Amino acid sequence: MFFEFIPELLKLQSEFFTFTLLGGILFFAITIYNVWHVILPLWKSYKQAKALDKIAGTEAKHWFYGHLPKYGFDHNGIKNTVERSSSFPGIFNKWLGPLYSAVQVYHPDTALPLLKSGAPKGCFVYEFMRPWVGDGLLTSRGEKWHRHRRMLTPAFHFSVLQPYMKISNECVRTFLDNMRREIGKPFELVEPVSLLALDILMQCAMSAKTNCQNARGAHPYITAINTLSRHVFIRLENPLYLFDFFWNLSTPGRIFSKACDDVHAYAEKVITERRKVLDDLNAKNEEVKESEFENGMPQFKKRGKKILDFLDILLQTKDDDGKGLTSREIRDHVDSFLFGGHDTTASAISWTLYNFAKYPEYQERCREEVNDVLKEEKDVKWEDLPKFNHLTMFMKESMRMNSPVPSIGRQLNEPLKIHSTFLPSKEAVIPDGSNIGLDIFALHKNPHVWENPNVFNPERFSRENSAKRSPHAFLPFSAGSRNCIGQNFAMNEIKVVLSQILRKYQVYLDEETPEPIMQTSLILRSTNGIFIKFQPISTTE
Repeated sequence: MFFEFIPELLKLQSEFFTFTLLGGILFFAITIYNVWHVILPLWKSYKQAKALDKIAGTEAKHWFYGHLPKYGFDHNGIKNTVERSSSFPGIFNKWLGPLYSAVQVYHPDTALPLLKSGAPKGCFVYEFMRPWVGDGLLTSRGEKWHRHRRMLTPAFHFSVLQPYMKISNECVRTFLDNMRREIGKPFELVEPVSLLALDILMQCAMSAKTNCQNARGAHPYITAINTLSRHVFIRLENPLYLFDFFWNLSTPGRIFSKACDDVHAYAEKVITERRKVLDDLNAKNEEVKESEFENGMPQFKKRGKKILDFLDILLQTKDDDGKGLTSREIRDHVDSFLFGGHDTTASAISWTLYNFAKYPEYQERCREEVNDVLKEEKDVKWEDLPKFNHLTMFMKESMRMNSPVPSIGRQLNEPLKIHSTFLPSKEAVIPDGSNIGLDIFALHKNPHVWENPNVFNPERFSRENSAKRSPHAFLPFSAGSRNCIGQNFAMNEIKVVLSQILRKYQVYLDEETPEPIMQTSLILRSTNGIFIKFQPISTTE
């Protein structure tokens, strides 16, 4: 009887061997894959980070969190980063965990080679933003970035920007009317100023009147944007979240994903509605010939008497081959522009108003200038903007002290050579593939660049004083080929808002007004808000 089971045993043994062999092959394949695609890249990243220590210089760090506990994104981290320039005047290798690092530059000598390089936006922050802003100008690279930059440049031509003045004036009047209810009380600026900036941007970019300044409750787009920018830095603060696997499984990762869906849905709705309007318009009228130009820019079809806005240009622009943007590309640019055009501007306005309240003597000087320029005119006009000399200097000093965009990042696609007296060998080559960040906040407070950097002094930006200084000492909008495409739009908007507020209200601080506690995320924020008080200039207000 026993021998009758021998064939069955041999069959089972054969199947067991087969399964064992297949399992072994699978295990071996998984091991090879992990070694090749996971372990080796991590090891390469660690070795590169160690090499950058010798090139850029570094200091003791936590074994797991790297330099994040000391040079994090909170108030103490900002303070420590600024103070670091005494030991490391222009360059530093900052570890973001046990395996990754990013070289930080914050001196004109070390920043200029990076800005001239045209290196694409780096990983970490920008890659973490990609599910949100897609592959727009903020994150795209290579030929795609060059093509899209050329195609979008007409959207910021002065002939397009001029009609936006009326919109900015109207929106700030709504803001001023709302301020009547806040007279004499500590008033938190960030949300209402964000709504003001969004109101302006939505009308300039999409001709969309949201009434967001008067709507009850937080605007859903503002809520989603704040959630997204906050969660990008939540991800940076935890080394495990650098890996997509852990981030996607986490609660913050799921919140981020939901906010992305909300932002995309909002943009797609507006784009779909506008495309239909333009399609209907094209069905009734002949196309404008591509050879027609006015003021040096190609012409785009307008919707009756409505202004030509950013979305009109996105939907109609074509490259040299006559090819336009896809629906996804348009959405990516809209998401990028709505973030970059409202959040950063709102930060600049909020901090500048706080500094007006903090330095009343400069506030009064700017008010006198505004009144001299505008006299009895109701609106700020295009030709008034260059006349705001003291106001512009004050704005720049405020952006130096409280940089709206604290830092930008690049990932080198070729070796970067840096010459500087702050390097041990006076010259260094940062290898390709390295992450390198321009720490704008530290640059603007670097004592090797600015005399008495913690003293607020708008006269630094007089024509005479600016001529004595490197043009790369002050970089609120970055510089080089990848500078902020919308910087003129932003500066014009800020001037209109501030000049109209100065005409109507005095802003001030007292013992009831809390001092803001700075925090860096994608923009410079305050963990406890930015508070000031308003008082009408005249008794008839």
